[in-house]
Amino acid sequence: MNILISKNNKQLEQVQQSTTQKSIDGHAAFAKVLQDAFVAKPEHTNPDYVMPISLNTDYDEISEQAKNYYNQALKTAGELIDTSADIREQEIQLYREAMIEIMDMPIEVEIEPHEVNQALLFGSLGIDFLEYKEAGVRIEMLNLAEKDVLNSQILENSDKEKLKQMIDEQRSALELQREEMLAGTFIKEKTDHRTNIEHRFHSLDFSA
Repeated sequence: MNILISKNNKQLEQVQQSTTQKSIDGHAAFAKVLQDAFVAKPEHTNPDYVMPISLNTDYDEISEQAKNYYNQALKTAGELIDTSADIREQEIQLYREAMIEIMDMPIEVEIEPHEVNQALLFGSLGIDFLEYKEAGVRIEMLNLAEKDVLNSQILENSDKEKLKQMIDEQRSALELQREEMLAGTFIKEKTDHRTNIEHRFHSLDFSA
């Protein structure tokens, strides 16, 4: 009797391991296909036209939703800056607060008609498509912030470099989050973005 139970337990364990492995393999294969689609490159690339990715963003492709939320973030940020400071300091504060708002503000996304099949595919793998899309909107907002920072006529070049570094860090965190979602390893945790960004802001020393 004990031998039979042991045999059944062993078979059940093998089935569970097989199911788990198939799930992992499925996530990995899906992530690979999607990643290849995101980073697809032409067969022939003219090196004269190669630019860093952060400077080669197609801002015309940014969604209207991201643009609207970014404008809201700027408005909220503008209400938090110290208006008694000089204009350069106000500009620096504006983008610091905008970054915090971009990472923290509530965002509502919906599955659009052309995204239904993609959402179904995500769902079949246990991936929250809306959460994945939300992270994408925040990345687009950071892209817009970067554009404004680089185009600023008030900020010094050193300010732009430091703010861009901060934007890159937030964008990388969101991109990692999306990669983990695709791999099935993402664990949602509460992050104190204000504390983290303010700490990073002071460590870069914008007074220098």
